[in-house]
Amino acid sequence: MVRVSTNLDDEIVRRFRHVIYVRSELKKGTIKKALEEAMLDYIEKHEDKTAEEMAVDSEVIRNQTVLEKIRFSNDLFRYY
Repeated sequence: MVRVSTNLDDEIVRRFRHVIYVRSELKKGTIKKALEEAMLDYIEKHEDKTAEEMAVDSEVIRNQTVLEKIRFSNDLFRYY
């Protein structure tokens, strides 16, 4: 078994825990099981993709992030 330590966005963790609580209550081991399930779903979704398809997906995600930052910046300037 491996221990993974990482920093996650507070809002994502809050929503994740809420879904777990609604689905099965917060009992010992439910977060671990939910994380493993989410990781397996992610693997199944992306495992069969070629390296080229994965590179294209990564580029799309990067471009979306840049656009979101630009939109956020533009929204800030509107109020000043």
